[in-house]
Amino acid sequence: MLEVAIIGAGSAGLVAARHCLANGLRCSIFDAASTLGGAWSSSCSSSTATAPAAKMWDGLHTNLSKHTCRFSDFPWSSSEIYPSSTPTFPSHIDMDRYLQSYAEEHRIGDYFHSNCQVTKITPLDDDDIRDAGTIGWNGYRVEWTDTSSQTQHVKEFSGVVVATGFFARPKYPPGFSPTIHDDGGSGGSSSKRCHVLHSENYKSHTDFANETVAVIGSSFSALEIAVDVSQSAKRVVSILPQIPWVLPRYVPTKDGAILPIDLAFYRRTAPAFANPEMTSLTPELCRARHERLKQQLGSRQQEILGLPKDFDKPPMVTVSDYYLDLVQDGTVEVLHGRAQGIDDKGLRVSTAVSVDDEGGKSGHADMILPNISKVICCTGFLPDLQSCLDQSILDILEYNPEDMFSPVTACWQTLHPNLNNMAFCGMYRGSYMGVVEQQARLAAMVLSGKLALSEAQYQKELDICRQIRNNKPRPQFPRFDYIGFMDSLAMAISSASEDSNNKLPRWNTAAGDFITPAFYQPDEEIARASIAEVSQELEKGKNGSRIPFIVMSALIGSWNFDRNIVHFSSNHREHVHGVIRFSRPKLDHVLYREDGLYEISEHKSLSVFREYEYVCQGDTLEIYFVEGGKRTHLFLSLKFQEETTEGYWVATSDHLCIKDLYKANFKIKLEGAKAVEIVISYRVKGPAKDYEAMTVMMPHIAPRY
Repeated sequence: MLEVAIIGAGSAGLVAARHCLANGLRCSIFDAASTLGGAWSSSCSSSTATAPAAKMWDGLHTNLSKHTCRFSDFPWSSSEIYPSSTPTFPSHIDMDRYLQSYAEEHRIGDYFHSNCQVTKITPLDDDDIRDAGTIGWNGYRVEWTDTSSQTQHVKEFSGVVVATGFFARPKYPPGFSPTIHDDGGSGGSSSKRCHVLHSENYKSHTDFANETVAVIGSSFSALEIAVDVSQSAKRVVSILPQIPWVLPRYVPTKDGAILPIDLAFYRRTAPAFANPEMTSLTPELCRARHERLKQQLGSRQQEILGLPKDFDKPPMVTVSDYYLDLVQDGTVEVLHGRAQGIDDKGLRVSTAVSVDDEGGKSGHADMILPNISKVICCTGFLPDLQSCLDQSILDILEYNPEDMFSPVTACWQTLHPNLNNMAFCGMYRGSYMGVVEQQARLAAMVLSGKLALSEAQYQKELDICRQIRNNKPRPQFPRFDYIGFMDSLAMAISSASEDSNNKLPRWNTAAGDFITPAFYQPDEEIARASIAEVSQELEKGKNGSRIPFIVMSALIGSWNFDRNIVHFSSNHREHVHGVIRFSRPKLDHVLYREDGLYEISEHKSLSVFREYEYVCQGDTLEIYFVEGGKRTHLFLSLKFQEETTEGYWVATSDHLCIKDLYKANFKIKLEGAKAVEIVISYRVKGPAKDYEAMTVMMPHIAPRY
């Protein structure tokens, strides 16, 4: 039985081991860390020179749902940790536990060598074989250091799977390094020093209490860390090198549903295998993608952050539920530009980045941000294959250590015809669990000899990979067509195979179908269970269950309101008008503050003020009274129904206040993720009350001077 060395014990290494074992290969799994799980591990909380810490911070949740963040044959319900209820967007602790359960299910821990830093992988071929251009015929020599005992080891293996992933070397912007800078304060006072760190070292907002923090980057981690650190920091400045589209985790779709972002986007546009995988974007395709994103967000992002200027270039998309809320509130300040470095005056930022003219934020100027005490660089990672792979291997891969997009030339980002018995899993930017598993399945079948790919297949894929690496401008991710790439891998796996189990996918292959990894495995029961779970998500998205989540953010901002009150016993009418301000002082609630003028009669009026707290509790929007600045008791509990033909989402609730019954009706109209009208009415009846109050709210437009 052939033995394969698997380098890395994160999600890519675990799934590679599972499929190598399933294909009759023996495995030895090496990782510099002490635990399985890689970047998701919640056990490794601090780094050493040789054992890296986990890359996730406290409070992080995935930006894709559990339907995508899974392996095909291991549903979340298979995990003993979450037998019935898994959060739709798992936390980093949930992900770690899922991977631990997966490893236990397949007894991967039996093959795991912890605290082992692989230092060299060398082909065992003679020089004349190497000169022929193809290496690895005789296997590879793997050298490693056991950091727990400080001993050196070497062993020969028939094959190698490199599954070290993409979180290898932190990339800093030019002019920055992980150091402490003295900005000119006398005696090097700590109040005058600026600490620069990378996002991989960010763990908790509590470490930044009362600090003035600059967060550099436009990625998911940059926006989510800006949100997270604002919970403790005194001031947060988000420096955006480019304008991303900022989508919440649940997005409205054109058919009126509110769905997890991956289910909204990952649907087939044509039957499976009808079209080849898309590997480049024309200006026309770029414009279409920008317009779709603009439609889904409505005008909300344009009003708060501005839009990307050039719709002819590939869009950048990031996911954050609260970033736009906090920018609109002023909790997170935004600078459109590039951080240049730190000197004795402060943090230098070049704002030579233009934003859409309608956003009113174009310009070219340099700025100095004084008194920044912490800078968090959320600027990605670089590969580190040069730390262990022999130069002969790197040359064949056309390896570029400074390429954080796609650093190697490999077929399906997995194999190379001139590297026998070697494969890669997850070695490109943006690899999803379903893709990594497909890569692992392909690698294991080739390494075990169960699948022989043709020279034509290899050459076609090498050409595709080189074209992807040379794309200008580059899209956000090299294999951006997720469904197309999954199908490309499935076709490679099924080629020249007589086993019908390898002819995948067999489910959800029609245009319009949702895609999850579960459809790329042969067990019909697992596939049907996934279809049922997705159907449940679709039902929740259409019956109003997800609306409270959207409403909470859609409310943020200022609204002009008019309230008409009719007393039925006397036919007396009253009018209240003014401004309502919704803000998010804490991430878990929205504060309603009303400042108005109550017109009791033609000649008599008085100022009114009231506050409520809005809280999202699952599928319910709860409204609480606020007295003296503190939440008191529950006023209304609103559950939204299906969208009306007039475009309103409607919720009703009753509230008995001593002897008075309040029947509430809450209507909100959305355009994408933006609320454009809110109507709240109360019918109140009691021993001394019999009136109806109707409040109509429209977005407040500040005057321009």
